[in-house]
This record gives sequence, C-alpha cells and structure tokens, in this order.
Amino acid sequence: YNVHDCVGRDGRFAPGRIIAVLAEIEADLVALQEVTLDTAGGLIGRLEKATRLHAIDGSLFARGIGRYGNLLLTRDLPLSSRLHDLSRAGREPRGCIEAHLAPGGGRLRVFATHLGLQRGERLFQLGRLAAAVAASRRPALVLGDFNVWAGSAALGPLVRIGLRHRPVRSYPTWPVPIAALDRILAQPPLALARCRRHDSPLSRVASDHFPVVADVRLISSG
Repeated sequence: YNVHDCVGRDGRFAPGRIIAVLAEIEADLVALQEVTLDTAGGLIGRLEKATRLHAIDGSLFARGIGRYGNLLLTRDLPLSSRLHDLSRAGREPRGCIEAHLAPGGGRLRVFATHLGLQRGERLFQLGRLAAAVAASRRPALVLGDFNVWAGSAALGPLVRIGLRHRPVRSYPTWPVPIAALDRILAQPPLALARCRRHDSPLSRVASDHFPVVADVRLISSG
C-alpha cells in the first residue's frame, strides 16, 4: 500500500485514515511505501498499536520532517530482518526490507520495496532484488510499488526465478485506476489464491494508490 505520505486526495495529512483503511483489510502482513516515520505522534507506534502488528523500519533517508521510506508490518514476530540498498547513483535512495518469518511453524521470506521512476533504474533494482530472493531456497513473497507502467514483462527478472503475480490496477484512486503499479508476487510453494484492489469509500480518499490485497496459500506437495 503506497500511502502517499499519509496525504489524501484532499491534500490533508491524515495518518488516521491510513490506519482505518488497514483496519478494513485486517491483513497479517502489510508493506507500506512512502512513509515518513518521525512525524508528530510517532507513526510507527500508532500503527503497531492500532493494527497489533510488529513494525520493521525500512527508512532510507532523512528529509527534514523525518526518516522516509518503507515499512513492513507483520503478525508474526520476525526472526530476523535486513535492509538491501537498491539505490542508483544520482537518483532518490531506494531499498528493500527482507524479513524472515515463521508463520505456523514454517519459514517464509518477505521482501518489501518501492522501485524507482526511470526504466533503467528499475532494471538495475530488479536485478538486485532478484539476486537477493535467489540467495535462499526458502519460499518468498515480494510486495511493493514497482512503478511498472509498461506491463508485466518489465518484471522479468523476478518471473524468471519463479515468482508469480496477478496484476491489479491500483493507481490512481481518482478518477479510475489505470495502472498496476503495486504488486504482490509469490514463489512456489506459495501461491496467490486471490488478488484484488481494496476499493472502499475511505481508500478512495486516503491516498493516491489503492491497497492491493492477496490471500496467500501453501501449495501441497502431496
């Protein structure tokens, strides 16, 4: 969910609306992009208290009003986490949170990211992201705003290592969503049972992106 710095279509900074949208979804795992973490009221603390999820800070740089970047919220206490640097020289810093979880006693890797605006920049970042995912045989979920306008072929580096996804138009929230910028990708034995845009009266005004929501299941080997 790209929360647009918690600034809605009406130009108001309103973290409470983002929190209310997350309450509508009731997800076990949430990747947020474009988050300023040191705003008045302590956004990380507010999110953890409201959602009862554990927060993993993926901020990338300070921009005067606070640290800015990605945030991962997870129901399961993370076993470990790290931040991958996906920055390209001369461009805005970009990164990816990698978290290792153990839902239900299993093992799962989650990657949460927000890629750059230029095609060459994204290709560089996708290559680095694919290498990070391929570094382990444990199944992975990759979530984030990929800024991909030109179709799913642009995600080739991730598809070639076995990640699968279902494009959902999520941007902009007004007048109608036309681009599938926000994606959830699953690596077998994980599969996306359902993938959809969370479209509600509140989500239409809380950000310029709709949240993308997926039900993830484990494929039986039997």
